[in-house]
Amino acid sequence: MKTKMILAAMLMITSMVFAGEKKPIEASPAAAATNTIAGTVLDNKTGEPLTGVEIQIEGTDVKTYTDFDGKFAMEGISSGQYTISANLISYQENETKTIRVNSNELHALNLMLKSIAE
Repeated sequence: MKTKMILAAMLMITSMVFAGEKKPIEASPAAAATNTIAGTVLDNKTGEPLTGVEIQIEGTDVKTYTDFDGKFAMEGISSGQYTISANLISYQENETKTIRVNSNELHALNLMLKSIAE
């Protein structure tokens, strides 16, 4: 008898849990930031890709560096307007571009740096 009561109680509790109101899953703020800023940095005179260029979103700690093909990508960027800067030793300081990033977007940004020797 005791076993039947325990089983009945467990059945009632289980049915109450699964019969509850289901809420939609909301995206967290981190999951909502699915934007990417990507591009290439080239030498203004030769058109050659530049390796090791620091790419930074001004006013933040978000930065990355170009690879051997001069390419970079910053993922998980929230929508908004940003100023992007590019710096490399022996090139003129701070090539900057202001861009607008929209939701769920890959924003292509190509930059050209001028050598100090020019």
